[in-house]
Amino acid sequence: MKLDITQGHTVVSFSNDLARLRSLVLEMGEMVVEQVNKAITALIDGDMILGRLVVERSRQVHDLDMRANEEIMQILALRHPVATDLRLVLALSKCVHELAAAASKAKRIASFAIQLHTDVSREPRKKFLVHVQHMYDWARQMLSKSLEALETIDAQKAIAVVRDDDNLDVSFDTGVRHLVTFMLENPANITSALDMIFVIKALERIGDHACHIAEQVIFIDQGRDVRYLHPDVLDKSQDSA
Repeated sequence: MKLDITQGHTVVSFSNDLARLRSLVLEMGEMVVEQVNKAITALIDGDMILGRLVVERSRQVHDLDMRANEEIMQILALRHPVATDLRLVLALSKCVHELAAAASKAKRIASFAIQLHTDVSREPRKKFLVHVQHMYDWARQMLSKSLEALETIDAQKAIAVVRDDDNLDVSFDTGVRHLVTFMLENPANITSALDMIFVIKALERIGDHACHIAEQVIFIDQGRDVRYLHPDVLDKSQDSA
């Protein structure tokens, strides 16, 4: 396990501030993962109570978002971090933004699930939900793995998340093509298929947010902005480091 980069400062309270901030971000991450899981379960199982719970708990995610941003502002204003510390604070700030965006997608999916299962004519068909499940498997894996990488500042694990983004995109494209085929075969499928395209697009965006978190982990560890680099380049750079 890597050395905890939030520790070791001459001013102990500074170390405590950084550790508290990272703990808040990881707590927020755990809650977002749970929100995504419950939103998809609500959709697939038709559990409207669970869907409403996701919508209600979004307020708690917002509270963590606010608390984390307040901590960031305090550290920047009072500690004036530089070098590695500044990289950590800036990266965590961006991670908070990505997590808040992912939580927003989970809330939208949950709200959408409630709408679909309230209207019998729009209740999702099992053959359409297959694509939702497949996209969810990729997005959930990427989000969980990106948070694991953030917890230990593991650049290799973060690179693996970035590489998974290609698989997520392929899954999304495949899902859209299949759903469009169903629409062409029978116009009666149009509404249901479009509903599922909305959901898999939200999951695709959640995967993107996970990828962006992973990129920030690499930034913390290596001090490089890798947002526009191909994963193969990241692997080569890591090998030569």
